[in-house]
Amino acid sequence: MRLGRTVITYRSCVRWSAVAALTAAGLLTGGSLANVLLPTAAAASLVALVWAAFTLRVIRLAPACPGPGGGPGPGSAGVREPRRPGPCPPGGAIALPLPDDPPGGAAALA
Repeated sequence: MRLGRTVITYRSCVRWSAVAALTAAGLLTGGSLANVLLPTAAAASLVALVWAAFTLRVIRLAPACPGPGGGPGPGSAGVREPRRPGPCPPGGAIALPLPDDPPGGAAALA
C-alpha cells in the first residue's frame, strides 16, 4: 500500500498470517460463547498488533529529484556521470551482412 512517499510492505509468509487470523477468530468466537467478549477482544487485538509489528514494514521513500531549493539530489550527486558513448559504434559491431529478402517478403510487399 502506498500513501504519498510512505510505503507499507508485507514481509512474511501467508502461513503466519493465517495462524494470526485463526487465533484472533478463535479468541473472538470463544469469548462470545463464554460471554467474556471484552477481554478476548482485547487479546485478539493484541494478536493483530503483534502480527502487524512482525509482518508489516513502513518505508519512507527518498525524493526522486531535488526539491525547489536545489538540494543535493539523490544518492551521491557529487559523483561525475559516466561518459557518453562515442557517435560511432566500435569497429566490427555493424559489419554483419544483412539477410536477403525472400521474393515474397516485407520489402516486396511495400
